[in-house]
Amino acid sequence: MSNNKIPTGKYKRSAITGITTVKIGLKHALHLSKKSISSTRNPKQHDDQHEEEIGKIIINALMLLRGTALKVAQMMSMELDMLPEGIRVELAKACNQVTPLNRAHIRKVFIAEFSATPEQLLSQFDANAFAAASLGQVHKAISPDNHELAIKIQYPGIGASIKSDVQIVRGIMKPISQRTAYFPRWEIIDDVLNNVQKQLVKEINYRQEAKNTQWFSTHFNFPNIHIPNVYTQFSSEKVLTTGYIHGKHLDNWLTENPSQTVRNQYGQRLFDMFCYQLHELKVLHADPHPGNFLFCDDGQIALIDFGCIQRLDASYPATIARLFTRDQKQIYQTYIDLEIIDRELSFEKFKQDFFEVIEPLHVWMSTPILENKYDFSAMPPMPQKRLSHLKTAVGKINHMRQDQLYFDRSYFGLLSMLRKIGANIDTRGLTGTL
Repeated sequence: MSNNKIPTGKYKRSAITGITTVKIGLKHALHLSKKSISSTRNPKQHDDQHEEEIGKIIINALMLLRGTALKVAQMMSMELDMLPEGIRVELAKACNQVTPLNRAHIRKVFIAEFSATPEQLLSQFDANAFAAASLGQVHKAISPDNHELAIKIQYPGIGASIKSDVQIVRGIMKPISQRTAYFPRWEIIDDVLNNVQKQLVKEINYRQEAKNTQWFSTHFNFPNIHIPNVYTQFSSEKVLTTGYIHGKHLDNWLTENPSQTVRNQYGQRLFDMFCYQLHELKVLHADPHPGNFLFCDDGQIALIDFGCIQRLDASYPATIARLFTRDQKQIYQTYIDLEIIDRELSFEKFKQDFFEVIEPLHVWMSTPILENKYDFSAMPPMPQKRLSHLKTAVGKINHMRQDQLYFDRSYFGLLSMLRKIGANIDTRGLTGTL
């Protein structure tokens, strides 16, 4: 299907959902039949390949549906860290699968929002987007008083498709959850999708994002971190204008081969910034995509895109800090306090059916904190989950509270960036010990 032919009718979109479900069912049946053959020499490789194939079927369907369906895939890839690696990787590819709007659509949005074209409103406007995401794209401009601007324009029809697209993703995910060992219990998936839908409704309201940006700008009293100014006169529900920041995204910055000293400086700032949000503000910038961080030549880090933030319960930071330990009884009690597992689950069953499966992941995420000073260049990749054990573990999950979902998303994103930078930093701040 070409980029210009998006299925908008209910029956066409439902047909894509149905066909996808059938494909996944057939693929899984074939997988099981092959596994039953004793000549299968490498069962792990066979499982890994099957995960990847399932992920590709899902993302191909969402690519056909486009719209907020792609955003749902992106958010699920970050929030459901209990998903097998192969499926998560394929869903994450949704981050880079967007075609920019043409000039006619841009003018249409401006006229609808401001009763003026971009050329009438601004001194200069570049109709070619310099960044594009799942919900909108960003253009450079010059204000009438000669300030450089970054203008984010929302894609048409996004708001109207959220509920239906989330429902379509439910139609794809539910049979997989119920019939295979790949996903957590359907109640957990449904919980996450409800959260995704609520978050999407917030993210398409650029007036709210403008308020979030202004709040962070006012309250984020932290050195060497830059938050862009909001230009309210050029902003609306579907257009958000901020100051343009000169900086490089992580991959571009790393091509300059910064020294280890510089890597450590920037890495420490990223880490300390996260700890400051957690313990002081109790509000997280909860979209850890590397594209939302700019590395500036003056040593500052610019934090952009405040469509997704999470205000934490006052007690949450102290509770989550208790997970950074090797004491299994403390971990068990903390999971109960966070309501992730039921109080009726005994400690012995917790160790046997739950912690035994997640322990490699727990060790991976907690080791940098427990060592107090950590060299992230030596950090191994996130451990993959074995399908043979996954269903037992995720079946013990009772509930995933929003605080936990957003912490996991933000913290794993932070670890990924620090590992890529190869920073050697002081990590004591996460548990509030500094």
